[in-house]
Amino acid sequence: MASPLGLFGGSFDPVHFGHLRLATEVREAFGLARVVFLPAGNPWQRAGETRASGAERVRMLELAVAAEPAFGVDDREVRREGPSYTVDTLEEFRREQGPRAPLVFLCGTDVFARVDTWHRWESLFDLAHFAVAIRADDADWHSRGPGAIPRVLWPRVTTTLRDVLSEPAGRIMAFAMTPLAISSTALRGLAETGASLRYLTPDPVVDHIHQQQLYGTRA
Repeated sequence: MASPLGLFGGSFDPVHFGHLRLATEVREAFGLARVVFLPAGNPWQRAGETRASGAERVRMLELAVAAEPAFGVDDREVRREGPSYTVDTLEEFRREQGPRAPLVFLCGTDVFARVDTWHRWESLFDLAHFAVAIRADDADWHSRGPGAIPRVLWPRVTTTLRDVLSEPAGRIMAFAMTPLAISSTALRGLAETGASLRYLTPDPVVDHIHQQQLYGTRA
């Protein structure tokens, strides 16, 4: 079976080193051939919350990953009209990659705790595996039961990488990520006040934010 493809969805408003480090760690942990960043176009559960346009968020991602051949950016959700539904994106990737190629969708524990509110959520696991990143402040994720994951999904949870690599979809596997206290919200706040963004996101992204005066950047 081919090496799995990683899919990393999010607003990336803007992308930062926490996103890039997480993508690196999940690629290594799951033996992914590649990680594709999927900036959301119109995230239906967070409508109106993105500050930069879809085109600007795509451009910042392209600048951030330009030096990493194992990373790519896919703008299909930005180009798609209407709300962004993860299930639609996974269905498209499944058609493109074929029925047997392993797909691994990356998300954090905070996002996955609400997976049962996603559009057609039960169909997600017919399309991809889920790699769930555990933050340092969420170490008891496995033991919280319904507080962390819907009970109906418990049989899908595995701690064995072989379960993920041997099937195209359907399993949930958590992994601990390196704690980095960086958030897009914090970066936007710094930009608004004119504070430096250096060492929080790649320099080409910092330069782009300033050149385009994104997030109310002060000169």
